[in-house]
Amino acid sequence: MAKYMNVGRSWRTPAKHDLLSSMLGQEVGAAAKIPDARVLSWIDLTAGDAARVDGLDWATACSPGILARHATKSSKPVEIDLYEIQAATYDRLLSNLAAHLPDLGYAQVDETSWEISSRVTLRTHNSSGHAASINHITRNHAVFVVNDPNAITEWAMRPTFAAEIAQMTWLFRTVSTMGCNVAGIKRLPINERIDWFDTVESQQAALPAHRDLLLASIARDEAQWAYLIGTARKWRSTTEKVVGTAFRKIGKGAAVSWFLDDADAFQEEKLRLFLQKPERRKLVGREAEWIAARRAARLAMLPPEEATDGSDVDLDDGLFGIGDVA
Repeated sequence: MAKYMNVGRSWRTPAKHDLLSSMLGQEVGAAAKIPDARVLSWIDLTAGDAARVDGLDWATACSPGILARHATKSSKPVEIDLYEIQAATYDRLLSNLAAHLPDLGYAQVDETSWEISSRVTLRTHNSSGHAASINHITRNHAVFVVNDPNAITEWAMRPTFAAEIAQMTWLFRTVSTMGCNVAGIKRLPINERIDWFDTVESQQAALPAHRDLLLASIARDEAQWAYLIGTARKWRSTTEKVVGTAFRKIGKGAAVSWFLDDADAFQEEKLRLFLQKPERRKLVGREAEWIAARRAARLAMLPPEEATDGSDVDLDDGLFGIGDVA
């Protein structure tokens, strides 16, 4: 079984950080022009330890640093909430924030929070992203959520989270990473992998008419990393551009599809990411039926005992529509 050590700092990481930084820059610029956006609420469900990477600027090389840096550029108040479930990792997070936030103008309020006057507040939480609170969110909050687990098996966004926020405010964007074959997890039996579809479908179900979901996969990546981005439909073109730019910086292309704009391609990409090749072959001509079915019916169409070991990696599949690199 292949091993992917330090997946949080792999060769994919610069693209992820460039993508996050570009989206936050958009967020700050757009919010300044939207009257309803009186406060920006940024929630990191998987903050990690915010450790400085050798040779890189801390404020550009970890999600807490990127969030903290962009918050200083906002003309409107920003609230940042960082969630980290592991106690030891959380302790390192606090230490790293204390070491680097003052360089950005933050003052420590107490052991777990920092601020820049009354304009920016950064709070930390030693708890799971699944338990992230949205009690502070109102219709005048512009919400941006980061969900960056080490693999899709560690997804940190509760199934109802997107729907909960969508009920509170129309200003809502998300970026989630999905590692679908990290350390060979695609070899898991289908009755375990089938729940991965729920992680995406819960966000599909929560979409209001003005938002869409982009599924962007790294081309020819044996660990099968993808990004699920929820954003305004009018930002689709801009979002594709920032994805393409970020991927090209690491010499990779992207397979991109929109749920509302190109549902067939979106669903096909989910099947490619979540199912093994033999399973997909078994579903040829019945893909739409399988997607529309409930869990029990899906499993009946793909009995667990017929699953393979998942060792055949789908490097040649997908829609390589942005900067295809061989």
